[in-house]
Amino acid sequence: MPESAFTRFWNSVKPPPAESWPPRSPEERDLRRRQRKLILITLSLVLAMASGTAMYNYISSAPQRAEKEYLEGMKLMSPGKYPDAISHFNRALEIKPQYPEVYLERANAHRMQGEMDLALADYQAAVNLNPSAAPAHNGIAMIYLERHDPAHAIEELTRSISLQPTTDAYYQRGQIYESQGEHQKAIDDYDRAIAEQRDAPFVYLARATARHNLGDEEGAAADRATAQQILNH
Repeated sequence: MPESAFTRFWNSVKPPPAESWPPRSPEERDLRRRQRKLILITLSLVLAMASGTAMYNYISSAPQRAEKEYLEGMKLMSPGKYPDAISHFNRALEIKPQYPEVYLERANAHRMQGEMDLALADYQAAVNLNPSAAPAHNGIAMIYLERHDPAHAIEELTRSISLQPTTDAYYQRGQIYESQGEHQKAIDDYDRAIAEQRDAPFVYLARATARHNLGDEEGAAADRATAQQILNH
């Protein structure tokens, strides 16, 4: 039976019999040197393979590790622990820099802390990574509003609506139109907001105000009554 590869390797590196130590002939000393060299090369290869496997496993686990940090950060958003949430989001982005959802949530945390420049940069990063990130456009719009720039706020809300129509985006844009005295445009947006969500009392109340300002007292009264019914339930 032919020798296996393992048997041939062992025969080439196994220690010589005790009676032949120390090596006495040049041939035996040369054999010892070659054995030591082969052992060192083998150990180096084994260590390199182990190191490469560990590195591969570490790199391949990056998405899971980043997601874990992201989820830990999200748990802290509702209780309002924004600095701790930001720390988790920072670690998630260190692991996986191309993570638009993390930029979005870190932007929200910064905005809640009044760090508008940092929030704006993160919202923009989220949009750059995911151009269809409608909530990021909403966030940018809110910053423009806080900076008394309604024109740019409307632009961002309109982009958000074109990507993903939501009650909040229509409502916020309607609020801006109403503050500018464009009552009918505001009513149109409140109508669309109600079409998205029919049980939002704040939208009915906002539309009641716009209708009142247009002289539609009957419509305003109806909206106030509907809002009250929703709140009573």
